Amino acid sequence: MSLRTSLKNLIRPDAAASLRERASDLQADLSRVARPPVAEPASPGSAASETHPAAEPDPALAVVTVFRASWNALGEVLDAEVPDELSAKLDEAQGAAYQGLKAVRPTTPEGYRALAEAWAMALKGERGDEPGMTVSDHAADSLIAGAGACAPVQPVDWYDPPPGFMAAPALEPSSFVPVADGIARDLARLRGAAWAEFHRRVSPETTVEDIRRIRRELHLDALSPSPPKSDIGDQVDFASTDINELRAVHERMRELSSVAYAMSCMECCSDNAAGRLLHWLADELTTVEGKAAAEMQSRRPAAFWDRKIRLGLVAERIIENGDDAETAGFIQDLAAWAAEQARR
Repeated sequence: MSLRTSLKNLIRPDAAASLRERASDLQADLSRVARPPVAEPASPGSAASETHPAAEPDPALAVVTVFRASWNALGEVLDAEVPDELSAKLDEAQGAAYQGLKAVRPTTPEGYRALAEAWAMALKGERGDEPGMTVSDHAADSLIAGAGACAPVQPVDWYDPPPGFMAAPALEPSSFVPVADGIARDLARLRGAAWAEFHRRVSPETTVEDIRRIRRELHLDALSPSPPKSDIGDQVDFASTDINELRAVHERMRELSSVAYAMSCMECCSDNAAGRLLHWLADELTTVEGKAAAEMQSRRPAAFWDRKIRLGLVAERIIENGDDAETAGFIQDLAAWAAEQARR
């Protein structure tokens, strides 16, 4: 018995079957619509001729068929003003079909189109009701989730971006972004990692030399934004200063740069404007310190005590730079000064 025949028998007053039996017949018809057809076993001859098995049927087609049947059946019963018992059963069946419509995912373009048409029918509210926001949300979620049936997702080659774009983020790419934006993101990530490692390895007890070495190893000067250039070194006329002034400049700049480096290691200065300013200041002071030492090394004072000051100030600089010629010259100067001291 077809679904429509069941409805006609239900409405006809001289029907012999009871109302409950007719409702059961109607539910059985709906169940048969929902049940997927069972494929007949293939004969040996046909099996031999088939080289590829038949594709699985699109589940969306069966679900849409059930939904349309329940929707139409419930509409006809409501229009005929039948008893509430049958209306309730059909309403329950239509609710189950609606849940199936929400859950199904089409596997073919045909199934996706059928699903979209079913949702269009629900959104139009053919029974006179305005579709609520919930129905709209369900339709959008269902169609978006099933869109892959029309445009299957292809694997992305993150190493072959479109011109002008790059994969981001670098570790686990999820999209292509303009190269400038991608570089900025990667620099921010690398800068954060470098500063975290810097503060892990540096403490207030770390020497200035070790701080400078760690900064070089972590490329912090390249990763951190550069403050504006300064002419702090031009504030001193090194050529016109005497030996004692050069020594004072060298010693004070060394002390101040050590303080600035140490303060930049404080937690409150971690990778922020204050920390970058202190690092810049320490570097500038170190530059002045180096210029004072270079000027001192270039001089050849005649006075005994001036020569002592010079040797003490340039000793570390010459030993650390590893220049054999400078080291040999320093040894000669030191030996000459020691011989003169012995004669005094």
